[in-house]
Amino acid sequence: MDDTQERFHKLLDDHHQWPCPYLFKFIVPFEKLDEFSTLFQDHELVKRPSRTGKYVGVSFESHMCSSHEVMDIYRKAAQVPGVMSL
Repeated sequence: MDDTQERFHKLLDDHHQWPCPYLFKFIVPFEKLDEFSTLFQDHELVKRPSRTGKYVGVSFESHMCSSHEVMDIYRKAAQVPGVMSL
């Protein structure tokens, strides 16, 4: 784990008491939405298109048991090119 990941892990642990619900938010290029949706098909995705239609804001809440689980979701999302995590 690099320095940035360690800081994020500590920040998550400092601000959350596990287990707890965690809200994930992403910005996904429109052309990658199907690929992203397939990765997270087990979650109820809330989608909001941008004004230009180039991007879609995607959010979902999931019950997480640790900061490691949260980081795993972000790693999974990063597999899709162009996805931005918020």
